[in-house]
Order: sequence, then C-alpha cells, then structure tokens
Amino acid sequence: MHTTDTEAQLGFELHTAARLLKRNFDRRAKAHGMTRSRWQVLWMLNKEQGLKQAEIAERMDVAPITLARQIDQLEQEGLVERRPDPQDRRCFRVFLTPAAEPVLVILRGLAGEVRDEALAGISAEELEQLTNLLSRIRENLSREEVVSG
Repeated sequence: MHTTDTEAQLGFELHTAARLLKRNFDRRAKAHGMTRSRWQVLWMLNKEQGLKQAEIAERMDVAPITLARQIDQLEQEGLVERRPDPQDRRCFRVFLTPAAEPVLVILRGLAGEVRDEALAGISAEELEQLTNLLSRIRENLSREEVVSG
C-alpha cells in the first residue's frame, strides 16, 4: 500500500488534536478544582452509571489502585458512592450521587466552550463528515482490539 504524506500525517494530527483538547479542558477544569482524573471518573459515570472499578480503570487506561484512590476521594466529597455488586460480593459498582450534578453542569459548560473553540470555522457539513470518519476509524481499531485482545 502506498502511503501519502497526508496519510502519514494522520496519526500525528489525531494525537495532537486529542492532546490539545484535553489540555484545554484541563486548564478550564482546574479553575474549578477539577483534575483530569477526577473529571474523567465523573464524566464516565455520567455516561454509564454502575460500572465496576476495574471497568472504569480499564476504560481510563489507569492502574486499578490509582483509580481506587480517586474514587475514595470522590466518595469522601460525596460525589460518588460504591454499592455492592449483587452478582459478585467481591466487587463494588460506582454511582454518581445527586451532589455530583452541579459539578457535571460545570463540566458540560466547559466541554461546550472547548468544543466551540475547537470547531471554530468548521461548517456543520464538515463536522458531520469528520464525525463519521472518526467513528469509522474508531470502529476499525476496535475490531483490531477484539481480534488481538
């Protein structure tokens, strides 16, 4: 297969754009006392409540012990709670508490600010095309994960 300069540049552009998105969001979140590891846990639980700690750690690509400390801290602040897993007494599932909602409102606002900045000058049609292409790339790579994982 012939690799063009554009194809070779793709990985760099994706990585750099993702890194800058995270850094930009981190800078805004820090002003509200939120570190990346804290907001990532809350954001993940906002998307899917009741995950096991091991599932959250895997999705965040962090060591389970590192995540346990984050969840301990979030639990002490009343933002999350651990509940026993009804099918497995050895593990817990993690849920957001109502106290997390104001924090999530802030995070959603920050996400909107970062998204608006990142997408400045990009038309709705271009955004739809970009989203579709990135989804296909993710699906291609997810298939590879299943095959080799």
